[in-house]
Amino acid sequence: MAGRLYYPRMDQSKPAVDRRALLGIASGTLLVAALAGRQLWARERPDVIKAWAKGVVAAKDELRAGTIDVLGWQAAIERLNATVPVNELAAYLDLDRLTAGFAYDSPLAETADPLLPADIIGAAGMKRWFVRVFGLRKGGVVIPHVHNNMVSAHLVVDGRFHARTHDRLRDLDNAVLLRPTRDGTLRKGETITMSDRHHNQHWLIAETERAMTLDVGIVAVPASWEYGLKANDYNMIYVDPTVAQERDGSIAAPILSWEAAQAKFAG
Repeated sequence: MAGRLYYPRMDQSKPAVDRRALLGIASGTLLVAALAGRQLWARERPDVIKAWAKGVVAAKDELRAGTIDVLGWQAAIERLNATVPVNELAAYLDLDRLTAGFAYDSPLAETADPLLPADIIGAAGMKRWFVRVFGLRKGGVVIPHVHNNMVSAHLVVDGRFHARTHDRLRDLDNAVLLRPTRDGTLRKGETITMSDRHHNQHWLIAETERAMTLDVGIVAVPASWEYGLKANDYNMIYVDPTVAQERDGSIAAPILSWEAAQAKFAG
C-alpha cells in the first residue's frame, strides 16, 4: 500500500512479503484488514469498546491539534486502556482468528492489523497512525530501540513480557544517554507508553508460550526537543542498553546497526 513504512526485514534474502517483514509503522491512509474482507466491526459494538475506540481517536486528534502534548497523550491512552476489559476487547477483535497465520518461527514479532470502524476513525482514516497486534513466542523479543517523532502504546492482550524502558536524556555522538525507568514484568491488561519525553527506549521479551500486545502509535509527531541523532526510515534507532551504568545511574547506550542489534538480542 502506498505510503506504508515497514521495519527492516529480518532476512534480507527473503521476499518482501515475508511475515516477519511486516513489523512497521503504518503511515498510509488506511490499515489493511487482516481478516480477508470480514467486516469485523459491522455488528453492534459494546459501549465500553466503542468508548475506548472513540477515546483513542480523540487522543490522536488532540495531539495533532496541539491541545495535548506527548505526555498528555501517554496519560490519556493509559487511562483508556485501563478502562477496557482486555478479554472482551481481544474477543471482539477476534485475535485468535486475526493471528491464526502466525508461525512463531522466529524470535522476532509477527504482526496483524485489525480493521477499525470507519464511523469512529472518521474521514481522516488511519493516515500517519496505526493500530497493530504484535505476537511473539516465548523468548521472542522487541529489540531495544528509541524513536524520533513518534508516540506509541503497548497493551498486553495475551501472555506476559519482561519490559525494560528508559528515558532518553540526550543524544551523544554514537550513543544515546538513557536513564532506567522500568525493569519488570508486564502482565495481561497492563500498558506501557512511549514518547520522546518518557520511556522513549523500550525492550520487551516474551515470558509465556504466546504473548501479544495491541499497539497504538502515531508517527510524524513534532519533536519535543532537538534530536542529535537521525532515525532510520522507520523512526527507529537501535541501541544497546546493557552496557554498564555511569556513576549517576545513566547509561550511554551505543547505537547499533540492525544486523548487530538482531545478532545481540535475537540471535
